[in-house]
Amino acid sequence: MDPLKERPQFVHGGRILDVATGHGQFLRMLVRAFDDIIEPIGIDTSEENIRIARRECGDGFHLEIMDGEKIAFPDDHFDTVSIRHSLHHLANIEAVLAEMKRVLRPGGLFIVCEVFQSPETERENSERHLHHWWAAVDRVEGRIHNETLTRAEVLRYVDQLGLVETDVFEHIDEYGDDRREMILTHMMNRTRGIIERLRENGGSTELIRRGEKLVATFDRLGYVDETSLYVLGRKAA
Repeated sequence: MDPLKERPQFVHGGRILDVATGHGQFLRMLVRAFDDIIEPIGIDTSEENIRIARRECGDGFHLEIMDGEKIAFPDDHFDTVSIRHSLHHLANIEAVLAEMKRVLRPGGLFIVCEVFQSPETERENSERHLHHWWAAVDRVEGRIHNETLTRAEVLRYVDQLGLVETDVFEHIDEYGDDRREMILTHMMNRTRGIIERLRENGGSTELIRRGEKLVATFDRLGYVDETSLYVLGRKAA
């Protein structure tokens, strides 16, 4: 079930901006969830991501290479702004969120959706453990990729925006067994590929061993559906 469709107070999308859009998955989800879509726009700093997003989204979507710290749109331009699963990829979270607020009209909808660290068992954090290892490799190789935030950290960043009419909830993306198996296979293949690249390039022995341990652990334990934290709120007039 789409969690946004369950909240009728947030059905008007209008002109939408999705920041750090990646391949445009969340932007497409917003278009399906909302009424009255005027213009769905997605931005990302990665040329490769935007190339894939244009192919995946098709006609009717506007996708641009753009830095979220310097959004090239005027103040109060959008009815909805969003960012999903990307805060931990940002060099300056506060700056990006401030820019998103700047281009959002008063009364407009601000959406933050983020995966987060939690104190559950190892199996229930399978994707977080792997994600943190991927992030460690990215940092060694010079890319910005931090560990995922805690729930409290996500809320602290959003609290600084001074949003009103906020709605905070958690949502589990529930998949069937076939989909879970596909996700696990993708995660394992990606991790094995990175391990092989590290070996070929003389990478850190510690990172390689850590990656091998994760592959063995989650090959055995499997994948559990992921929980995301949603924060919805409106820009104060």
